[in-house]
Amino acid sequence: MSSPEGWVELTPIRREARDAELARFGWRRRFVGGGPRLEEIVALYESLDQEVLLDSLTPEELAEECGDCSLALQLFRVIYTRTSDR
Repeated sequence: MSSPEGWVELTPIRREARDAELARFGWRRRFVGGGPRLEEIVALYESLDQEVLLDSLTPEELAEECGDCSLALQLFRVIYTRTSDR
């Protein structure tokens, strides 16, 4: 799991803009996951010769009633994949 080549982590930006930027590098957004299932799905995608990128959630992606839940921001990740160059 690594960052796309040339990707620089800046201040959080809107998810749509992040998705579009990652798509330019061939990344496809899959879903949001966390906990043990996150590790399992990463292993599954890698076994299918997919590169996996895990990106942090931003507060605006949470439901309004969860906006202040820093635990959700720590536990869950947006999962992106792209075809491996191996």
